[in-house]
Amino acid sequence: MVNSETLRLPSPIIGGLKFSWTGSPRVDPGFRNYIDKKYHKIILVVDFIIASGATGAAAIVEACELFAHGNARQWLKVAGEGKAEIVEQRLRERPSPERGIVTEFGSFVGYSCVRMYRCSSGETRILSLESDAIHVFIARHVVIEARCSQGVEIVPGMAHDSVRRLADDWGTNAAIFAFMDHRGTRFHVEWAHLQQLRAFAPAATFLADNTLKPGAPINLWQFLHRPSRECAINWSVPEFVSDSCEDWMSAWNNHL
Repeated sequence: MVNSETLRLPSPIIGGLKFSWTGSPRVDPGFRNYIDKKYHKIILVVDFIIASGATGAAAIVEACELFAHGNARQWLKVAGEGKAEIVEQRLRERPSPERGIVTEFGSFVGYSCVRMYRCSSGETRILSLESDAIHVFIARHVVIEARCSQGVEIVPGMAHDSVRRLADDWGTNAAIFAFMDHRGTRFHVEWAHLQQLRAFAPAATFLADNTLKPGAPINLWQFLHRPSRECAINWSVPEFVSDSCEDWMSAWNNHL
């Protein structure tokens, strides 16, 4: 993975493992400190899930939410509460639920893909794309504990590379629902790429989170100027476990 062109490892990790002349590995002094600082919270999430004994999708979702409500330091940047209701509402309205592919951009700890799998009753294949190697490992663990691995796949790599799996494996018009939750400045790029690949099925839905904070201005502008036959909508919703913080979710429907 150190030399991978598609799986992005943080630079301190790349230099974290060094080898002596005998070939045995030793850990660079800054390596563990970097892991503890950057990934401390999501490691605590896994510890909490294990300590709670949660297994199955419903129990894993509940454990993540209980962890997030614990105190200010445990807040998780996931689409919970009101945001989760919008995700599930749009997911239920998808066409041909037993055939199409649900694509998530940004797995993080696996919360949203597990929740979507539970909402779809296991009828839909879910591809969750994640560029951070540590998040890939955590999300895969959470998906396994949620008993969702038969329907959810965490795909490592940068989105512009890994999204090609849609066309390569399932052909055109395969995506019935796409959920963007990775980086607002990339939403419009991923959207254009999906259209270029002709990945969207007729009546497919594209849903983007955090379009106000941190923000996705280009994506919002493009939604505003879509042809009248295509439907775009914004919701003002409070951030998960932070009612005083307003955010937006934005959706587009591919009405053909």
